[in-house]
Amino acid sequence: MTKNIEEREINNCELSYDTKTLITVITLVTVYPVGLILMFAWMKWRPMIKFLILLPLLAGMLIPIILVVMAGTLFLRVGENLTKPETIREFRQMIEVTPTEMMAGPSVNIIKK
Repeated sequence: MTKNIEEREINNCELSYDTKTLITVITLVTVYPVGLILMFAWMKWRPMIKFLILLPLLAGMLIPIILVVMAGTLFLRVGENLTKPETIREFRQMIEVTPTEMMAGPSVNIIKK
């Protein structure tokens, strides 16, 4: 008889669905990764709701990866142009300053009418 009472008490220790929902929502707001685990383990929500809740994590992981790939592609394209001899010559001509240009001050042109 005491075994049946103990078994009932053990079986009644499981949380209700409402309690699980409350715990899951609180952990989603406060401790997001733990809330995600509880959401997938406990909740019988529609897949679209679960996906929308998972979306910030996916975006947080995918956006940096996309940015790194874009930056790498840009670096490779610019790097190819910088190694061409004509690009280097053009760059040198743009930044080349002769000593006379450095010593000459601003000029003023006087126009007579």
